[in-house]
Amino acid sequence: MTKGRHSPPPVQQSALGRRSLLLGTIMGSISVAVGNSVLGNAAALAAIPLDETFLAVSRAITGRPDLDPLLSSRLCAAMQATFPEYASTIQALASITAQGGQPREMLERSGDLKKAFLALNAAWYTGSVEDRTGAPMVAYYNALMYQPTKDALPVPTYCFARPGWWTETPPALGIPIHVPLPATPPPPAPLGVESKIPPQSPPLKPIMPPSPPYVPKPRQEH
Repeated sequence: MTKGRHSPPPVQQSALGRRSLLLGTIMGSISVAVGNSVLGNAAALAAIPLDETFLAVSRAITGRPDLDPLLSSRLCAAMQATFPEYASTIQALASITAQGGQPREMLERSGDLKKAFLALNAAWYTGSVEDRTGAPMVAYYNALMYQPTKDALPVPTYCFARPGWWTETPPALGIPIHVPLPATPPPPAPLGVESKIPPQSPPLKPIMPPSPPYVPKPRQEH
């Protein structure tokens, strides 16, 4: 009787067991989540320097300081997945672009890295890492080759989202539509000089055939 009074009833023991199991599950989930978060942050911090270098090199090579950092990060990941040891290639290109100058000047002193130089420039303009079927497509609407005429011509398969937009006058580009007339008209021909008609070759005479055309006779039945 004494032991029965001090020991918890079976229902209370079951409740304590479930509570301990639930608490242990929650603590384990928190530990896993914190561990994944730390590992994820460490991986992100490790990738930041290469992304920044890739963006700086891309801006120098393309001559476009307004490149999208998010698009640059995606393109950097695609280039690394396509070309082996691409991180070392970016570092080598960074040593060239760090010397400054225009993109054409950088290309001239790129040496053995000329192919990598042109491949990176083409990736930004085409939105794909390679010019082949099945290559990873990173950007389409934001590819650099569509940007110069984006205000007047839609990107293929896109439209300006309003009916009849193709009938509107294109936006002005600062270039006159009509060529301005010369300030002074050309001087007239001097008086007393008769303009002669240049000699012309005589018209060709019709060429007659040497014999009349052959006309077959109708077939006669015997």
